[in-house]
Amino acid sequence: MKRHKNGLMLLTFFLLSVVFLSMVFQLEEFRQKKTVKIVFIPKVQDKTNDFWMSMISGAKSAGKEYQADLTILAPEEENDYQQQKRFIEEAVKMKPDAIALAPIQYSEMTDSVRKIKNAGIKLILIDSKIDEDIEETYIGTNNRNAGLQMGKNMKTYVNKETKIAIVSHVKGSSTAMEREEGLREGLGEYGDRIEAVLYSNSDYKQAYEKTKELMKEHPDINLIAGLNLYSTVGVARAIKEMNLNKEVHIVGFDNDIEGIKYLEEGIIDTLIVQKPFNMGYLGIQTAVESVRGKKMEKNIYCDTEVITVDNIYTDENQKLLFPF
Repeated sequence: MKRHKNGLMLLTFFLLSVVFLSMVFQLEEFRQKKTVKIVFIPKVQDKTNDFWMSMISGAKSAGKEYQADLTILAPEEENDYQQQKRFIEEAVKMKPDAIALAPIQYSEMTDSVRKIKNAGIKLILIDSKIDEDIEETYIGTNNRNAGLQMGKNMKTYVNKETKIAIVSHVKGSSTAMEREEGLREGLGEYGDRIEAVLYSNSDYKQAYEKTKELMKEHPDINLIAGLNLYSTVGVARAIKEMNLNKEVHIVGFDNDIEGIKYLEEGIIDTLIVQKPFNMGYLGIQTAVESVRGKKMEKNIYCDTEVITVDNIYTDENQKLLFPF
């Protein structure tokens, strides 16, 4: 009788274990098949800026492939961090599984971004960081290394009379700070040749006008670094209009049709080109996989390429510069 009772208990335990494991597998299968709801908040949605439109295209491509429910909320201007904060508030109320964010400011937005984490929503940072380490994963360029790459390239244009200006983008953004830091390191002993640092506020017109003012006030400037697409193209427009392309070297970040044209014309000497489509795609892919329980790397870096008129026409670089 005792043996019969023990056998019955073992059978009951076995059956309960089978039911439990079956439920675990079913829940995991449900989680893997469940549509992941994601809100992507880039810095801007500007049809004149190939960098951000390419990143958004990458995000949409991943959203389609992974069958995610993807919503995009973006300011109309890249320096409008107050609007981006309002979009974060809106996104949190939508209760998505994950928010992919390219923060405009490094420290001014931390309180808002923290609300994402506090709401139990997965946070993926793309392109830029904030001053607290609260994200699941960061995806983007290693901006300090890219700045270092830029500074080392600029040294090839330095002579004993060189004077340098930096036209950065949004003051206080992590990309602006890290690129400038890397650039100065790359310049090494020539870092003391930097005469001015200006900010375009990620606006073509401001970059253009401030460059014209710069050259009138400091006509001996002969090497200018543009730290994003808006700054680079704005600088090139001004230098071309002022017929200074033979006197002034330009090393810039990112590319679009206009920037490539200036490179071909010799107005821009070098472009440090990022891979925004990859960033957008990997950002949404990472968000989906993180929600589904996969352990993700803390930092996923996308390489940058140095593009000059000498290598612009290689098949590999043509695909990079003209992904569509």
